[in-house]
Amino acid sequence: MAVVVRFKGDADELYDGFEKARQLWISAREESGYAAPNFYAVAKTDDGIVIIDCFDTDEDHKAFGENMGEYLEAVGMPGPDDLEHLEVSKLGW
Repeated sequence: MAVVVRFKGDADELYDGFEKARQLWISAREESGYAAPNFYAVAKTDDGIVIIDCFDTDEDHKAFGENMGEYLEAVGMPGPDDLEHLEVSKLGW
C-alpha cells in the first residue's frame, strides 16, 4: 500500500517538524517493534511537503497513522491536508 501525504505551508518548517515527529515516533516504538514502511521519501514542494511511503498492508499504515498524530501535535504540526492510498503493483526497480 502506497500512501501519498501532503502538508501545505512553509516547506522548510514542515520538513523539520515532520522529521522531529517521525524521530519521536520511532523512539517511542523502538523497544516494542513496529511495522516500518518499506519505502519512505519526503519532498519539498512550492506549497509544502509531500511524503510517500509504502507499507505491507493498509492496516500497517493505519496503525502508523493513528499514532503519528500525537507526535505531530507535540512538534506543533497540523494534520495532513491531503491523504491518498494507492495499491502498489510493483515496488523496486
